[in-house]
Amino acid sequence: MLQMQHVIKTTKDLEMKYEDSLFYLINSCSKYFNMLFEQYFKNLNMGISATEHLALMMIIDNKECSQRDLARIILKDRANTGKLANSLSEKGLIKINLKTKNNRPVKVLSITKKGLNLCEKIMNTVEPVVDKLHQEISDEVIENTKSTIKNFRKVVEKIVKVNI
Repeated sequence: MLQMQHVIKTTKDLEMKYEDSLFYLINSCSKYFNMLFEQYFKNLNMGISATEHLALMMIIDNKECSQRDLARIILKDRANTGKLANSLSEKGLIKINLKTKNNRPVKVLSITKKGLNLCEKIMNTVEPVVDKLHQEISDEVIENTKSTIKNFRKVVEKIVKVNI
């Protein structure tokens, strides 16, 4: 089991460069991915951002996805997720339905045919980018990396208090 001291810079780590610390490597990789996808979606010129695409994909993957569920999945606060959902709804990509769960109103998000078609079109354009990644890095390395990142995330999720 991973320990938190391996995730953040420890006294022992002071002997190494900060750029070599696990925290920096994970954080910078995440930022580069965000920049890559924001640039990619801007160049696609399909009318949505990488964050909006992420939200659409999560709504597709999670049937009966509430606005609160989406906030938890994409790690955004509910206010920003509400703005995101409203934007997607205004574009005709999702429907927002008001339902009741445990005597409370819940906004349930569902993909529209237009949203599904757009996601399919985007995924077809992303395939060459993914293929380039697979030319540089083997499937085995990718799967091992995903497994390791999932393990790190589980450890950090237990420690972090997320107020979403």
